Amino acid sequence: GEAERSAAAAAKAQDALEQALAEVEECAERLAAAEEMPVEEEPDTAVRDRLAADGANARQTEMEARLQLRTHEERVKGLAGRADSLDRAARA
Repeated sequence: GEAERSAAAAAKAQDALEQALAEVEECAERLAAAEEMPVEEEPDTAVRDRLAADGANARQTEMEARLQLRTHEERVKGLAGRADSLDRAARA
């Protein structure tokens, strides 16, 4: 029912969050590697700009995944409360 769909959606959101966190970590590693490269001439700002944009995109994806996860967690809590309420009413 609705609880199963919400639980599945919460799991999907958790997976998306984990993927976003992995992307953020990868971008951070790439940025650190780029910052460690020796600079012999004027650095190419296109690489820096691309890495900065990748980092911003990864942070946005992470934020959206966290928000989606939180929404689904709240839905699951609400459904659990409703189920408990209906169960108590049925036993009364």
